[in-house]
Amino acid sequence: MEKWYVIVNPKAGGGKVEEDWSIIRRELIAHGVLFDAVFTEHRYHAIELTISGIRQGYRKFISIGGDGTLHELVNGIFLQKEVPSSEFTIGVISAGTGNDWIRMHGDISDRQKNIEAILKGQTIRQDIVKVTYTESCVQGIRYMVNIGGIGYDSNVCQRCNNLKLAGRRGPMVYINSAIKSLIGRTFTHSVITVDGKQFFQGKYFSIGLGNGRFCGGGMIQTPDAEIDDGLLNITVIKKVSKLRVVLHLKDLFKGTIYNIDGVIHTTGKKITVSTSSPDRVEVDGEVVGETPVTFEILPQALKVIVSK
Repeated sequence: MEKWYVIVNPKAGGGKVEEDWSIIRRELIAHGVLFDAVFTEHRYHAIELTISGIRQGYRKFISIGGDGTLHELVNGIFLQKEVPSSEFTIGVISAGTGNDWIRMHGDISDRQKNIEAILKGQTIRQDIVKVTYTESCVQGIRYMVNIGGIGYDSNVCQRCNNLKLAGRRGPMVYINSAIKSLIGRTFTHSVITVDGKQFFQGKYFSIGLGNGRFCGGGMIQTPDAEIDDGLLNITVIKKVSKLRVVLHLKDLFKGTIYNIDGVIHTTGKKITVSTSSPDRVEVDGEVVGETPVTFEILPQALKVIVSK
């Protein structure tokens, strides 16, 4: 089918998508984009809508929302087993709060450029990460588009998501969550193996695993990550004082996190993290379960549209 299947999250960007949808729709029509649009109504609805679209014959999808909407769309593609992922093309019109995936591929603030990129059809085949985690003593699977985390950043995500569910919006949601998570953070002992070899053993503050570079609305926790190199980047912040974390917060946004004492990093194709007590795991900003967890690269598994 030549039409695009457009999945719209009206609540993305603090409800801005719902306000702007009529404008976005006119712009798509004016550019000659043939599409059918559907709207998410609840969490994980984009997964259901994607699978439904695939069964109707759609192979080209556009995500209009934030990183969470894209995450669900991609999981819909990989959780179904009827059509191989190589047959799909994904475009994104950024309209969420963080928009971290698209930071690597184009201008997050220019909707026209997003649409023009879809029309040009300039694509790359990006890696996807299969994440096998634990939830209530049962093994679960998610597919990661961008970045995941364990420890501090997963606790921040949990607080952010709870505040959003309560109707809170805006940058203060993240700041509030970051401060409270920092105050309450305890250190957990972990064993990390990379491609079958032990990489780290000890207590940690936070662990970031990046297919892409950006998370948390522009933080750069895995600055060397390339989304199509067949490798997963891991950054471990060891047990450090909370004051040091605050003093070096700017390094998270400048891409100089590797310069901080107590930070180690490497790359691999399969990374396993086990901990002395269960610790939260987040994938693309969604808290999915707990450790132990395994991240495994699926090389160049999905075709995505990029503007650069």
